[in-house]
Amino acid sequence: MRIFDVLEKIIHSIGVGTAWLTVVPIAFFTCLQMLDRKLHLGVSSYLPDFSTSLLFILIFMTFGFTYLRDGHVRVDVFRRNLPPRRLAWIELGGCLLVLLPLAAILTYYGWDGLMRTTQFADTDIWARRVAAVIGPVVLGLAGLIVSARNVAFLRGNRDNPSPLSQEDLPHGD
Repeated sequence: MRIFDVLEKIIHSIGVGTAWLTVVPIAFFTCLQMLDRKLHLGVSSYLPDFSTSLLFILIFMTFGFTYLRDGHVRVDVFRRNLPPRRLAWIELGGCLLVLLPLAAILTYYGWDGLMRTTQFADTDIWARRVAAVIGPVVLGLAGLIVSARNVAFLRGNRDNPSPLSQEDLPHGD
């Protein structure tokens, strides 16, 4: 399980690093766009493309981080009263039947798009295409971590199912 802890730290670093590297420029470009509308600076035609590219990169590169933090959308009304073993089985099934195949498909098509981009497109969209490959790989790794941890929980080798949200973690009162 130690390898999964190392992978989780890498995924955490990728997610937090990407957030800082994209959110600040997105905010800056948005402010610059608003100023441009009032002051007619002449940069408005470029800023929406930059912002959209950065948002795409942010979303794709933080899928795995969000999943490991249990930050993805769920129907918690049905989930919150389930016993931990059932949660682990549901999460394991979701990983194996949905998340991992989806990550593989996104990685495959992302790689195909990246290869076509390097041959036929300008370099300005390469960052988006690279994120479209790395992001699903990171998501797949997060799915493997969650699957392995849930298998360990179901075998009795872990105390909690995975992923855990911040509310699920024990509080040091």
